[in-house]
Amino acid sequence: MHYGGLAADMPRILELARRHGLKVVEDAAHALPTRIGGRLVGTLDSDATVFSFYANKTITTGEGGMLVTRDPALAQRARVMRLHGMSRDAFDRFTAKVPSWYYEIVAPGFKYNLTDLAAAMGIHQLKRAQRFQQQRQAIAERYHAGLSGLPLVLPAPVPQGDLHAWHLYAVRVAADAPVSRDQLIDALFAARIGCSVHYIPLHQHPYWRDRYGLRAQDFPHSQAAYERMLSLPIYTRMDDAAVERVLAALHAALRG
Repeated sequence: MHYGGLAADMPRILELARRHGLKVVEDAAHALPTRIGGRLVGTLDSDATVFSFYANKTITTGEGGMLVTRDPALAQRARVMRLHGMSRDAFDRFTAKVPSWYYEIVAPGFKYNLTDLAAAMGIHQLKRAQRFQQQRQAIAERYHAGLSGLPLVLPAPVPQGDLHAWHLYAVRVAADAPVSRDQLIDALFAARIGCSVHYIPLHQHPYWRDRYGLRAQDFPHSQAAYERMLSLPIYTRMDDAAVERVLAALHAALRG
């Protein structure tokens, strides 16, 4: 997963996969237009890459996403699964120039396809992806400068030659901070600033916790990260005044 919009160390992951004959699927829900080593995520040597276009992502179609792959067999399998397991694309059946009413259900499938209206929206959003990234990066840089010196662990630096999509600006409250993560969220909420936590670990969710007997002490690193992590507001239309308001609220809460 390219968390927050920063690319994972794909060269090492792909080398490990090659050595052991493993498949690699990239979770790129946060990662458009992320680049690593000058290459766009989605054009690397993994087996498949999956993007999300949900309403809060770096580009949106309202709901839905996109799968990209170089493997023709995998692409064909996905095309069949996306439309009820049909042996031919339903869109082709309605646009063909010759009678083409016949189809077969050849595999289990669902209705995974992006709607035409959502796809039309996505085409125009895609044209703006670079500009959206630049606007998010400008906000992230203001956060970097404005939060330095506060008891926060800021996002990891971007390696030379890479590009961060800045879907999230996630920070961690330092151990010596005068408030806890939850107290900081409460202070921001009182200042009418929304933030979130990305993410609540699986061992905290009742289904996984109860079904598999998971305990927080069995996952000390993810539990520790969860207890101190929060994501600050970052979105394309966020103006300078909004950024300054977030910074002021954080200074007020973390300066004691």
